[in-house]
Amino acid sequence: MLQTDNILFHKQKYHAASTHQTYLAQLPRGYEGQFGPGIKALTLAFYYGMGTSELKIKEFFENVGIQISDGEISNLLIKDQESYQVESDAVYDAGLRSSPWQQTDDTLTRVYGQNQHCHVVCNPVYTAYPIRPNKDRLSILDVLRNGRKRTFRRYMPWAKKVWRAFKIGVLKVMSKIWKRMFSWNVWKHSCLN
Repeated sequence: MLQTDNILFHKQKYHAASTHQTYLAQLPRGYEGQFGPGIKALTLAFYYGMGTSELKIKEFFENVGIQISDGEISNLLIKDQESYQVESDAVYDAGLRSSPWQQTDDTLTRVYGQNQHCHVVCNPVYTAYPIRPNKDRLSILDVLRNGRKRTFRRYMPWAKKVWRAFKIGVLKVMSKIWKRMFSWNVWKHSCLN
């Protein structure tokens, strides 16, 4: 059963006469703002873990006697979440390294009233949903690099010669195959008619 738990903190306050400064003790970690770590964790679990809407989260809290505004629920979900972003990036990087291949798709989504693209990147062990403004070739490269700086290899003049030699070799082999097929078809056609 859930119950409200109002906590009153008495913070130590010191004044240094030599520096004319006042020092105030910090609150325990997680108690910044109006609500403690329990409400914050429960809000995140409801929204991200269970897919509950903000309206239903507010309704739930009101039913157990917790007075919280719509804006405060929104703030708990989106403000000061840098540690989660770092963790999300680490999971995404591990997912990219977990397999030699990645499957990707995208879907149009609106962010702050602007059309953007939600890229779905996955393999058998993870799925990530990075959002980018575009879905062009460079955006896909950025998605697959998880935002790391793009690096391009320097052009090497000898590579063009190697490619040309390879291409000429392939063309010679293909022309021999084509000649054999053509002569076979000609022979078969003349024998059957």
